[in-house]
Amino acid sequence: MLRRAALHLALVLALLLLAGAACLSPTLPLPPPEPADTMRPSATAEGVWQISGNCMAGARVSVFNQRTQRGVIEDDVDGNGRYHVEIEAEPCDTLFVWQELIDDGDGQEQSESQAFLVEERTPLGVVNDICP
Repeated sequence: MLRRAALHLALVLALLLLAGAACLSPTLPLPPPEPADTMRPSATAEGVWQISGNCMAGARVSVFNQRTQRGVIEDDVDGNGRYHVEIEAEPCDTLFVWQELIDDGDGQEQSESQAFLVEERTPLGVVNDICP
């Protein structure tokens, strides 16, 4: 009887350890949003570019211009997985983009940044390739 109780206890402990290990398994890091697929000069403001691309649904996307040291933040409030920002830039400026997700008050997860050049672009490709 004592041997059976010890075996039962060992089995319960093994199951608890396996359950705990499953909960502690690492999660994949948040990927950066894709570089912009649409970039064009603003029709209303000189020196400003309209930048759009794909992100995770509901993400907060940040775009930063390395030359001007200025950035903009846009929330994907409609949850469609797209970001649209206007930022002060010139052709061939380097922009960095990253995204953040906020999980139910427990904290936030931020992706690495991804760089791309400012150049007139549509979803079909670059309109005028002037950057080196």
